[in-house]
Amino acid sequence: MLSVVALGFALATTSCKKETTETTVMTDTDTTVVVNETVAVDADVQAQINEAEAKYNQAEADLKAAIEKGDKKAEEAAIKVRDEAKSSWENLKAATKKAAEDLKKGTENAANKLENAAEKVGEKAEKAGEDIKEGYNNTLEKMKTK
Repeated sequence: MLSVVALGFALATTSCKKETTETTVMTDTDTTVVVNETVAVDADVQAQINEAEAKYNQAEADLKAAIEKGDKKAEEAAIKVRDEAKSSWENLKAATKKAAEDLKKGTENAANKLENAAEKVGEKAEKAGEDIKEGYNNTLEKMKTK
């Protein structure tokens, strides 16, 4: 239970600009726990993505301008700059997406481990309850025979 709270706190403290929220409901015999996962893009990372997109858009505009002027050298240079800007932008987006997916997988793994631990605790508590009941019954039997 404490792990769920810690996990929620850790995810909530991530600074973000874009968020995707998923809700996982885990239940045991007397408590329902809702874990809100936030897969977020850090504001600094989002700023880098926006900057890379702006550079790509500017390079695209420069290419169009070179084509309109009929300047073949400027057109070739603009194509190269545009392609590099596009590649940089796409690589940054892909790396960010992979990091978000890795975070989500890690969160799912943590939730699964927490659920397994809760099941084990429940099983041990049930066994302890059976042992107590058996001990109580044995004590009653011994008292009856006296």
